[in-house]
Amino acid sequence: MRILVTLTLLILSFQTFAIPFELTKTEITNTVLKKTELKKTLDTALKEVRLKHNIPTMAVAVISSGELVYAEGFGSLTYDSLENTKATPATEKTLFRIASISKLFTAQAIMQLVEKHKIKLDDTIGQYLPSFKNSTITIRQLLTHSSGLKDKIRPVSVQSNRSTREYLDAVSKTISKNTKQANFNYSDTGFNILGNIISSVSGIKFEEYINNNILSPTHMANSGYFNGKNNLKAEAEPTHKGEVINIARQRPFDAAFNPSEGLISNVFDLSQWLKATLAQDTDILQKKTYREMIVPQIKTTWGNIYVGLGWQVFEENNEIVARHAGSVRGYKSLLLSYPKDKRAIILLTNSSTAPRWEITDLITEKLKQTKFWQ
Repeated sequence: MRILVTLTLLILSFQTFAIPFELTKTEITNTVLKKTELKKTLDTALKEVRLKHNIPTMAVAVISSGELVYAEGFGSLTYDSLENTKATPATEKTLFRIASISKLFTAQAIMQLVEKHKIKLDDTIGQYLPSFKNSTITIRQLLTHSSGLKDKIRPVSVQSNRSTREYLDAVSKTISKNTKQANFNYSDTGFNILGNIISSVSGIKFEEYINNNILSPTHMANSGYFNGKNNLKAEAEPTHKGEVINIARQRPFDAAFNPSEGLISNVFDLSQWLKATLAQDTDILQKKTYREMIVPQIKTTWGNIYVGLGWQVFEENNEIVARHAGSVRGYKSLLLSYPKDKRAIILLTNSSTAPRWEITDLITEKLKQTKFWQ
């Protein structure tokens, strides 16, 4: 009798532990099926939209519940035909100029220095850069595009050897007593100045600081900045209406502009960084700093959109959306994130006419259909 009771208890115990195991297997199977359906749905839709809008090269990544659920490249790296099946195909690791999405990395670097008490957001920039010793512009105003600075100094080729100090001196001469602060005025110049503050305070080059403190910790293995000598150049060449833009008309690489537009990356690397950002990874920033960066501070001229500390933010269905777009001649990019639910879309293209918002709206629609996007 005792043996029978013991056996019965063992069987019940086994069944008790077996049920969760079976549920886990079912959940795994369902997830795999959902991802397969998602890939099929997005592959079909994005191939069509690429051809429709004459985009030679495009790449997309999707993060759902903090995990990378989709990453794909479309098109090829040669442009004699949009449907050239013999050309080298684009992948999720194809490199693009991500343009102004670069500003988000500069903003995070500034906030790292704030956390270390090496700078304060309301410090004037002249405390760190001699070129601006008489300026009342603050670090916060640069981060929120409310410094009044306009982009009067243009980038020059790295071969011109213009020094960073020469760039800063030229910018300082564009500041007049009539420069209005506190109003929104989108400014690459402001972020280029922030990059120089990072270098001045850290004692190392801006590019080295970003690599050591953001790119490497988030495993962005193939991303970085072109310096005129290394091989870090976009694999997807810039195009306009499907035609490659000749070198003379391309936006030049200028080290002084690296903080505002210089990062070269791909959707896979960006997804690794964005996963860490959405998870509020304390290897990069303190949790409260991530939250502080997406608090609306300055109203833009773009409808209901505000600027936080680097991020562009707005509210949608009672949820904060944090985004940044990027655009230099021949490239259009867009990053949309939903911090509360750890969702995001990353889009990179090498087309100056790519309809970024239309494409991300299409992706969102397909995500909802496959129940990855609630």
